[in-house]
Amino acid sequence: MDSKYLSRVDAHALVLGGSGGIGRDVVRALVANGARAVTFTYGRNIKAAEALAQELAGHAVRTYFRSVEVPMRDADVPRLAHFLDDAVAAVGEEISVMVNTIGVSPNVPLPEHTIDDPETGWRRVFDVNTIGAFFAARTVAERMRLKGVKGAIVLISSDNATVSWSPISAHYDASKAALEHNVRHLAFEYRPDIRVLGIAPGWVNTPLNATLPEDERRDVLSRIWLERFADPAEIAKVVAFFAGTGGSFANGTTFVVNGGFR
Repeated sequence: MDSKYLSRVDAHALVLGGSGGIGRDVVRALVANGARAVTFTYGRNIKAAEALAQELAGHAVRTYFRSVEVPMRDADVPRLAHFLDDAVAAVGEEISVMVNTIGVSPNVPLPEHTIDDPETGWRRVFDVNTIGAFFAARTVAERMRLKGVKGAIVLISSDNATVSWSPISAHYDASKAALEHNVRHLAFEYRPDIRVLGIAPGWVNTPLNATLPEDERRDVLSRIWLERFADPAEIAKVVAFFAGTGGSFANGTTFVVNGGFR
């Protein structure tokens, strides 16, 4: 069978948040689809990052990892750019695929929402989910353009951007809706050589969703046509497809993967 019908990721792939819930499976899916080198970032859990790096070494994948946050202030942008320099030097290949899986989703009753709470406030949620995601993607896209790389950038959104269902996640929903607009802006700016896409998962079995109250969990399950949450690997397979040759004519849009949630 002609290989043009297969999806391949023959690349140095960068996964922001690569040792987290969905991120770890995204890394594995990219490698399973042919990624030769992987750079990933982690937040606070260095043991999880080290375990993933050891796993990748067992598959002879060139690997580089560091604790790096997405840019949330202007001063963070050059730091991310320096990190990209270090990553490319470490594995010996330019980055041609980037996936951002970093996100925060605090569940807070709407009357208790704040602007400035350092963990659950609107400012923090937008800093990470929207501002950080945009400037991380732009930084990588600018490097790809400068180096003449034809690449793909995938931003993890959420179906909450369009199927907003609960006031406890009002700030999260709004931040992801804004992110999906940024997908289109970035895709237009960096066309035709750099594709920018969003993947919007529904409910996934990750620690991010562990704080969902049990009564709301039952309500959610009743509205998912497949009657279950997704396994992270089910999202990761879709990400790898669109980041690879399978998604070669997909650009500037967000694909929903939510089991039919309504």
